[in-house]
Amino acid sequence: MRRVSRGPAVLMCAALIGCGGKGGDGGGGPVVPPPPPTLTFKCSDSPQQPDQVVLRCGVRLTEDVWQIDVMIGAHPTSDIGGFAFDVLIDPMIMKYVPGSAVSGSMLFQDGEVPLLSVDTAPGDPGRLVVGIYRTGGAPGIAVVPGTFDRIMVFDVQALPGAQFDPDPSHLRFDKTRSEALDSSIQHQPIPSITFSDQILLSNQ
Repeated sequence: MRRVSRGPAVLMCAALIGCGGKGGDGGGGPVVPPPPPTLTFKCSDSPQQPDQVVLRCGVRLTEDVWQIDVMIGAHPTSDIGGFAFDVLIDPMIMKYVPGSAVSGSMLFQDGEVPLLSVDTAPGDPGRLVVGIYRTGGAPGIAVVPGTFDRIMVFDVQALPGAQFDPDPSHLRFDKTRSEALDSSIQHQPIPSITFSDQILLSNQ
């Protein structure tokens, strides 16, 4: 009986399998594109100066939401009764988070709870109208830096896919409609207290 040697056949088969393992197209296959870069919602600011109201970075609450603190610099005179101001928010890249506004410690440092009114202007989602006042004939108060200097806080959220560079115009005061008010019944403006834009938000 003739015996057939299987050695060369096995080697040839292994070689063919090995070649097949490389794929008929040279091992290319479908190219998976890299994932898009993850955007980071960033905030930077600078500290307030005496008699100056500013917007400052509070806390990044989520990947697309920042808490913004409204702060005031040193003002030793006990005459502050409230604030009325508009914040302009670029509606193409971010929005105010409804219901997020909360009074800070500055106006109720003596236990008097201030009246806080915050809402976007009708037909203008980029304008946040704020009023915060001491009520019931409560006397005026001073600023205590580092302790009683936060007027209020609110949150802003970056819109999905919004990419923008640091620019103070994205979030700023409307200085023509922003005033610190005294504790008189008429709530007269306090000219020495000014509003300044020195916060930068970006989503890159």
